[in-house]
Amino acid sequence: MLGKLLKYDLKWINKVMYIYFSILFLITIAVKIIESFEQTFLMLIVDKIISGMFIACSISIVINWILRSWARFIQNIYKDESYLTHTLPVTKNEIFNSKIIASILSLFLSIVVIVICVAIVYLNKTSIEIIKNMYQSLIDVYGSLFAALFIVGMVLIILLEIIYFLMSGIFGITIGYRTNNYKTIKSIIIGIVAYGLLSTVSLIIMMIVSKFANFEIVTSGFPSLSTLKIMGTTGILVYLVFDLAYYFISKRLFNKGVNID
Repeated sequence: MLGKLLKYDLKWINKVMYIYFSILFLITIAVKIIESFEQTFLMLIVDKIISGMFIACSISIVINWILRSWARFIQNIYKDESYLTHTLPVTKNEIFNSKIIASILSLFLSIVVIVICVAIVYLNKTSIEIIKNMYQSLIDVYGSLFAALFIVGMVLIILLEIIYFLMSGIFGITIGYRTNNYKTIKSIIIGIVAYGLLSTVSLIIMMIVSKFANFEIVTSGFPSLSTLKIMGTTGILVYLVFDLAYYFISKRLFNKGVNID
């Protein structure tokens, strides 16, 4: 049954996202076409305008992903749709898990679309050469294995931090909608406080770890291998723990019952 719930949640979240994806692809094509012309003063102005639209649309995709993920959680669990949701032959865990999994899968889809469009727009011989040189610099300092792990670790930290933002909102919603009035306002306030509180804690943890890690610069401004390992591992563990903490706390609160509007 989780699979069926997941299908409907994915469809609801992404039915508007597909419009943004299409717009981004159209803007991407427009950027490539404009850049193929001779770069006169007028074409440079048009190029800057279209490039600005490209960046704005990419940001809009991320913003709309998070808003639709929260909206799906609220509409399907606490609003009018909830009367059907809570009568389905499914467990509360399945309902909750479906919303979280659908949100994370939609995030991955959004990132893939943005990365593809960014590659189409910005990848050329010059940029590829710059990326190769940067990666080669990492290999020269840390070796090929750790250079690859460094890139993977950076991507993982970014994803975990984005998911942390999602889960902070879910945490705020599960608490805010247990009350009898001003549910939306309370959810927003609690979500912001939850995000800010643990963000501050993570910053303090990273500062403490960096102090005891004896931060060292080895060459060309690069930190030592041991320092990177400690800081990278700490960053991943901190956000992973925070994500799981908000996930399990929110699910536990949800399983205790919901206050339907």
